[in-house]
Amino acid sequence: MNNSFDFLINNLTPDFLLSWNSIFQVIIIISAVGISFFSSEAIKKYFISKSVKKVETILSGVIRIVSPLVILIILYITNAVLNEYQATNILDIAITLVNAMILIRLSIYLIRYIIKPSESIKALENIISIIVWVFVVLHLFGVLSLVAIELKGIIFNFGEHEFSLWLAIQVVLGIALSIFTAILFGQFIENRLMKVKELDMNARVMISKVMRIVLYAVAIVVTLSSLGLNLTFLSVFGGAFGVGLAFGMQKIASNYISGFIILLDKSIHIGDILSIGEHYGVVTVIRSRYTVLKKLDGIEVIIPNETLISENIINHTLTDRKSRISIDVQISYKSSVDKAFEIMLNCAKNESRVLNDPEPSVFLMKFADSGIDLMLSFYIVDPEEGSWGLKSDIYREIWSEFQRHNIEIPYPYRTIEIINPEKN
Repeated sequence: MNNSFDFLINNLTPDFLLSWNSIFQVIIIISAVGISFFSSEAIKKYFISKSVKKVETILSGVIRIVSPLVILIILYITNAVLNEYQATNILDIAITLVNAMILIRLSIYLIRYIIKPSESIKALENIISIIVWVFVVLHLFGVLSLVAIELKGIIFNFGEHEFSLWLAIQVVLGIALSIFTAILFGQFIENRLMKVKELDMNARVMISKVMRIVLYAVAIVVTLSSLGLNLTFLSVFGGAFGVGLAFGMQKIASNYISGFIILLDKSIHIGDILSIGEHYGVVTVIRSRYTVLKKLDGIEVIIPNETLISENIINHTLTDRKSRISIDVQISYKSSVDKAFEIMLNCAKNESRVLNDPEPSVFLMKFADSGIDLMLSFYIVDPEEGSWGLKSDIYREIWSEFQRHNIEIPYPYRTIEIINPEKN
């Protein structure tokens, strides 16, 4: 195959490109691409018409492999036939490039379903595969070696060290590739850790965060070392980072450290119900820098981790997920207190969300000006679902039963006595 690339580079002339052999091979390549396009569209329509969700999830991956595979099969067949009658250098090159595309797409496809990366990485799959394929093409045609020679001649100084532009590009691309690899492995480790039920959720999150940081550091150091760089120059960046940390990054560092403290002391877990100032909701995410609190109305609040350490936080589910709810009711002095107790208890017990252990209770709180104040107290185990709807249902049931048993709910009234009436 390398002979085909060398032959094409050395004979890239108008006579060669306009010859019948070259034109015929190009027509075959274009026809193969067209057949591949229509076949992939037919496959899409077939699976979409079936409306099978599991098939739809893997459809995009199948098309990525099938499309170039159809091209490769056509090229192999035509190359085997034409090779008996004429030179097929262009077809040989096309077969090599299609093989490279298939291997790249297959590798990315396998990485997706083995490591299960995040959505942000999935969105970059096509871009990554195209970039890698372009670099392969440039390498096979010898363009990269020519570019590298030119870039090595561009020298610049950084302190006492001398670098070429080619080395700088290698460093940037190497670090980007190593960080991307570290992200994939970090995602793989996190997916496996989240399935380990023997570990506490906070421990799983903390281990995954630490592993990500270690992977990033190792990836960068290994990349720089493999490129032959003296790592002592990193002390310059370390000093600059220390100065920036001392002057302008205290809050950021404090939030990161607070995040690890929260994960270590287990004071807050994912799924806990917190009251933070005016916010009340469920902890859905604990990041290194912040924690996400989802309120009962669906609004998500981002709380810096430093706030969770420095301020008073009410954790309603720290040791027990049971939450007490109370309902206040006032009845008139003419009504039966015992009957009201019975009705209120039955109304609470009829609700599926109300726990039987501890049992609902009714208390006589005080004798008020307008009537007798009663309080119904009960517990639920799912406070993250909210209590307004539950309290509304119980209130409606109490109102209905009070009307049926002639128990009055009084309204405030005042008696006015005129001491010095005016005489006519």
